[in-house]
Formats: sequence, C-alpha cells, structure tokens
Amino acid sequence: MKIAFVDCLPVGGGLSRFSLLLCKSLIQNNPDLMIDYFIHSDNLMQIPEINNINQRVKVRILKSTKPVGLISRIGQKLISKTGFKPQYKDLVTKEIELMVNQNYSLAYFPSAHMMKRPILNIPIVGTIHDFNWKYFFGRQIFPLTFVEMMDEEILKWMNQDLTICSSLDVVHEAIKLYPDSKQFPTVVPIAPVIVNTDITDERALAILKKLNIDFPYLIFPGNFYPHKNHLNLFTAFSILKTRTGFENYKLILTGMNSEQVSKGIAGPHGVQLLTKNSSDLGYDVIGMGYQSNEVIDALIKKAKLLVSPSIYEAICTPGMDAWNFGTPTAISDIPPFREHEAKWGIRSAFFNPMDPANIADVIEAYLNNYDKAIDDGNSSRINISAYTWDDVSKGYMDIFLKSVKEYS
Repeated sequence: MKIAFVDCLPVGGGLSRFSLLLCKSLIQNNPDLMIDYFIHSDNLMQIPEINNINQRVKVRILKSTKPVGLISRIGQKLISKTGFKPQYKDLVTKEIELMVNQNYSLAYFPSAHMMKRPILNIPIVGTIHDFNWKYFFGRQIFPLTFVEMMDEEILKWMNQDLTICSSLDVVHEAIKLYPDSKQFPTVVPIAPVIVNTDITDERALAILKKLNIDFPYLIFPGNFYPHKNHLNLFTAFSILKTRTGFENYKLILTGMNSEQVSKGIAGPHGVQLLTKNSSDLGYDVIGMGYQSNEVIDALIKKAKLLVSPSIYEAICTPGMDAWNFGTPTAISDIPPFREHEAKWGIRSAFFNPMDPANIADVIEAYLNNYDKAIDDGNSSRINISAYTWDDVSKGYMDIFLKSVKEYS
C-alpha cells in the first residue's frame, strides 16, 4: 500500500509534531506500507526529523510553498495594483491535484479542518482537529471569506470522505454546527506529541543552563491567538507574584509569536514590556518564541507546573506532553480537557479560565501542596502511557483500509 501523506499547511507547533509521529508510527507498524510525504517548506524547518524516519518514507517539498524570489514578488505586487484577481485554484491545491494521482492507494490530509478539499481520483481521509475558524474570540484570526469557504469545504470533507478527530468533543461540535451532515468524524485519540520521549534529566538541565534558566518557572506553550487566553493568565500570574513564596517564579511562554513579549512584568491588565530604557530591569515573563522539539521537551520536563488557560481547544496538547514526563499541570475546566480525565484518568488542577483570581488561587494551592502535584503528575504519566502511538497508528490504518474498501 502506498499513501500520499499531504502536510500542506504551514501549521508548525503541535500539528507538525502530530504529523511527524503519526507518519513514523504508521511506517513502524506496517512493514508493507510506503509513504510519500508531501510537505510545506515551512513545516520542514519545524520537523527536520521527518527526513530520517525510514527509507520507505520519501519526503517531497511542495514547490508551490517555497519562498518566492525577488523578481516574482515584484511582479505579483505590480499585478495586484492593477486590481486583477486571477480566477484559478490556489497554487498549492493545484499542485496537490497534479502530484497526488492514481499511483497512490490513498491520500491523507492531517489538516483537513483548515483547507479546501482537493479533487482527486483516489480515496481521501482527513483529520478534523477543531472548528476554531467558526468562532470569534475578540480579535479576528480568520477573515469572514475564509470562514465562509470552510463552511462549504468542511461539509465536503465530512460527506464525501472518512474523517478522523482526536476527541469526542470535536464530534459534538460537528453535530452542533452541521446537524444535517450525512456523517461525522470517527474518534481516534492521539498520544502525547513528544518527539524526545527519552530525554534525560541531565540533557534537559544542560539545555536549561544554556538558556540561563536557573529559577522556578511555570510554562505555557501556545501561539498568541486570543482563544489561548494569555491575558487572563498574565493577570493571574501578577496576582500570584504578590503572594508569599512566589516572588522568584517566572512565566515562560513558547510558541509562534511569543517572542513579542521577550521580557516583561505581568500586571493586572497585561504585560509591561521591558526595553533598554525601562527603569525597572526586573522581569517575570519571558517569551521565547518557537523552539526546537528538543528544547520544548526539556522546558516542559523541568517546569514546576505547566499551565494551559485556553477557552477553546479540541484536546490539551500541552497537558498531554506534560503528563508524558510526569510534570504537574493546571488547566482550564472545559469539556475537552475534562475528557482527558474521563478517558485516561489523568490528574490535574482545574480552574475557571475566565476568572484570573481563581486561576491564581488554584495554582497557589497546587504549588503549596507540591507533593500532591507531583503524585498527580506521576499518576497521569502512568495512566496516559497505556495508550501509545502504536495504538494511534492502528486506529488510523483501520480507517485508511476502510476508506480504500468503500472507494472500490
């Protein structure tokens, strides 16, 4: 069986690691499987490990995603000034439809929830991770034109293909938003998206030393989108810092665009950014930007606490990564996060993400009873370890085979 694995959106972060680990597990558990991994050029920088999985995985960079040269950029700018809008499919979709042909048994799209459905003459399976684009969280992430486009495309994915999601909450969302759909995604939970699962304490501490991190810290890995709820976390952290025993704590932010807050002081209304002209050079918030897989794994492993204050998610990927290492967590009390508790038996502190005082109170109580936090982290590690990427790949392969059978 030969699969076209089409990782065509510049997603980065957990989604890129998800694709990497799924591809790796599929190959390891299916000796007759061949994969052509079509990848966006940006994603290749985030998961260079994809090049070294197995000789049965051929990495093919989508030419339409490579950086445009200076002359082409000038030409595109001049054309845009004329007001001319070409009426053809976007170049990425066009390339996929050209390259992914009947040489493959099936085409798989790990980001079907965010893209047009290509027209192919082979079976298609897509993962619908969430419906984030359907909501407005106080700042526009997706233009209305994209929302309207996806409103149509998501129905094509669900009605014409077999789709997969990672939690029951996503199925509930699909039913709520598209009750007339003919079918809905099948749940195949994912395992933690940790690339360096066996990173040692010594290696992790060496990475922290290189980063000049020699203080207790909380960590929140998440890009700067409004549903990640950074503002309430900043307010909560400013409250926490006024309490005895937490004066030396810092809050570390990672993920795309988090470097916008390179160094700052958490306050009740946000973060005061520190610059060379700042009178107070003390700081308690550090934005580190997007980090390599090894660095983020080390940061999560050695954190005192991982915090995830999101108000909308499909699953708690940062929490899952923390539980893989036994790192304690304090996370939002929202249905998809509680689903981890019901499914795996993880143990975490939960808070109201819309109440900064409650976030601060929950974190304070958990850190002041740190023996319990550590016990909860270890219990979570043991319980979640019962489900591995071998199980994930089996669930996906079952649906791939079902799709091929139904197509024929």
